[in-house]
Amino acid sequence: MRKIILVLLLSVGLTAHAQHWWTGWSQQTGLALCLHQTDSNYELYSPLQTSAPIPVSKWSLQGDTMRLECASIGFKTTLVKRDSIWIGTWRQGIMKESITFRPSDTLYQLRRPQTPLPPYRFSEEIITADYTDSQGNAVHLEGTLSVPHDSTMRYPCLVLVSGSGQQNRDEEIFFHKPFLVLADYLASHGIAVLRYDDRGVGASTGPLDSADTHLFSEDAEAMFNALKANPHVDFTRLGIGGHSEGGAIAPMVAARNKDVKFVVILAGQGCTGLEVLVQQNEALYRAKGVSDSLVAIRTRCMREIFTTTVETRPAASPLTVKDYQSIIAKHTANLTKEQIDSIDLRKGTAYALKQQLDSRWMRSFLTLDPADYLPKVQCPILALQGMKDCQVVALPNITGITRLAGNNNKHQLFTDLNHLFQHCETGSPDEYIQIEETFDPEVMKALADWILALP
Repeated sequence: MRKIILVLLLSVGLTAHAQHWWTGWSQQTGLALCLHQTDSNYELYSPLQTSAPIPVSKWSLQGDTMRLECASIGFKTTLVKRDSIWIGTWRQGIMKESITFRPSDTLYQLRRPQTPLPPYRFSEEIITADYTDSQGNAVHLEGTLSVPHDSTMRYPCLVLVSGSGQQNRDEEIFFHKPFLVLADYLASHGIAVLRYDDRGVGASTGPLDSADTHLFSEDAEAMFNALKANPHVDFTRLGIGGHSEGGAIAPMVAARNKDVKFVVILAGQGCTGLEVLVQQNEALYRAKGVSDSLVAIRTRCMREIFTTTVETRPAASPLTVKDYQSIIAKHTANLTKEQIDSIDLRKGTAYALKQQLDSRWMRSFLTLDPADYLPKVQCPILALQGMKDCQVVALPNITGITRLAGNNNKHQLFTDLNHLFQHCETGSPDEYIQIEETFDPEVMKALADWILALP
């Protein structure tokens, strides 16, 4: 759970009749912070959380330097004004982060103009699946089938599978609802869509401790099978598609279920999970503006950590925090503290890595190989990818999908789009919440056109 950052009311003497706004972004929390200069004071808001003020315990303004403290939430910041921009560092508890406030017109408001509102351009039907997975667990899944309004017809249908992490049926992230936006677009073009809550989220239930990508593929197949007899679905044009991890799950299902008539891979992997994570590390730190030499050090370090994790049997001799610390120390031996901080290999990283890499899901993902399932898919495959994707890097993964799927696939790359298919600047996940666009219309059009053109 993200901790409340702050909403501060600051009494600082100012020039009369001043009315200015500045907006900054916390990369660690994904939250907007707004600084407001009025006739008589400065105000600082966290508009995505709350409007209730938190008392300021100390403040000072000397020339262009402002220092603020809010003892009740352990908050301190120092800001320096340069031209029209405030630049500084804020601390809250153990968090420390640089922040830049840039001029804006007013208090930041979250805008998601593509999110459809009732009445929708489609009819809705609740779809459920109850089954026992391969581990013997009882699982209940629930989702929404979006159907074009003419209920007398049968429509081609796409089952959507979300990316990694437990998400609701809209694949909601940072107030974006990409699956709802996509379902609305496809339904308005004559294509039904099923989107469902992942197990453990919303109306779906099922244990997560032992779950991995292979088990999640069983969930997806259960929801796919639940549509086979639906009166609104054209069974001869029933396919499955997924985003990110879902882009691996969709062809997994198709490889073993011959009733799948087509597969859609949205920002999905064409390389092993280990390679995807190494590529991701390199792309993310390049997007942050880190130098090539430091990015190379980070990448080599993470590759050794991932490889060592895969080669070590966890039951026999699990890696310890000291093992990870030893690898990190080897790669950072000649770096300054500032350089180490810039690539996040500071003290405490080893502990965080062990927590992540000890999980069943992560160990399974590191060895996940599309070569095990993509060549077995017999139906048409469409793979779409944004060129600025920093989470699943476009070129190596599209190349892998094309090679493994042979002549059975079509792929398309989109310039200036990130992992969520938003127009962006760097492709960094830090930008997701700042971008108003939820899903590029050109990608949705390419997807709809391809499905409608299938025999």
